[in-house]
Amino acid sequence: MTFGLLLSKLPQVQESRVHYDTMLALQAPEPHKFAAFWQCFKLLLS
Repeated sequence: MTFGLLLSKLPQVQESRVHYDTMLALQAPEPHKFAAFWQCFKLLLS
């Protein structure tokens, strides 16, 4: 694959990045319950 072929795809990458960022903004970050449980469990054992 040559660099010239990659340049033709750059606008699609930028459009995809905007769409991906928008989708991430729609989901509120929430802590995973199992991860929080595991961290507390490790603290209890140490």
